[in-house]
Amino acid sequence: MVLLIITLGLAADASFGGDASAAASDPVQERGLQHAQTGLELVEKAVASTNLVARGTGMRLVMSAQGGKLNSRTSPTDIPVYLVKAPPMARTTPAAVPKGCRCLFVNPDVFNAFIREQSTGDGRLGLNARYVLTFMLLHEVGHLAKKTTGAEFEDGNLSELNIDPSLAKASEEDADEFAADLIKALMQRKKASDETLEATAVSMELSKLSWNMQAYRTLDQFGALAVGKPEVFFDKNLSHPNLHWRVLRMNHLIQGSSDTKMLLDTFEDARRRGANPEPLYDPSKK
Repeated sequence: MVLLIITLGLAADASFGGDASAAASDPVQERGLQHAQTGLELVEKAVASTNLVARGTGMRLVMSAQGGKLNSRTSPTDIPVYLVKAPPMARTTPAAVPKGCRCLFVNPDVFNAFIREQSTGDGRLGLNARYVLTFMLLHEVGHLAKKTTGAEFEDGNLSELNIDPSLAKASEEDADEFAADLIKALMQRKKASDETLEATAVSMELSKLSWNMQAYRTLDQFGALAVGKPEVFFDKNLSHPNLHWRVLRMNHLIQGSSDTKMLLDTFEDARRRGANPEPLYDPSKK
């Protein structure tokens, strides 16, 4: 599952999922979610980009229709993508591989909220939502390719406690590496193609996202770097490593430059300071 859990609250509306007969045959409703009515155009574009980048893996995403039905041209090996909407106040995520289903869930409302959050503020760059979502989908394809545990939804609420936290975080890092390796391999091809152009576009958006996160740490959280402020540099939940760290790490996996390494090292140094705090000024050391 992707990296980007947004907590909207704790309770779920029991009536949200619809009638029991529909839920029994519908992977969305049987997990307490609803089919979303918005975001189709954006997700279709991101699916097309994902399929270009992942073409060499033999894995292909296909959009599902309302109610989970697929068209007759869908291959049994294709991976259906469902647009979902979570109950009010539920913990959820922009994209996930649900446990027990070889499919992907995308929550357009949560994804759009993430894009707004990451592109709003001083010093931020505008983000191309298509390519940010493409990387999220590539990450989810990585979970399917590596057969790592999917996200567990209970009455539409995402559970963080269904697997060992350390195993969950290792699985997230593996899925990140899967996506980063695909992008890097395509960008290293000498001959330009639709695939290389899409991979380059995704890499550029990750770089912009990293810039925006740096602006947040530097401007909105002034002084956080000096002390390794836990709210900024530590992991925010049991199942996912810190999102800022993951973006820095993915950029370094793709680009492998001295600059990306320096940024990653700087973040990790700050995290160590936060775990072992020391006074910024000690008068005895004059």
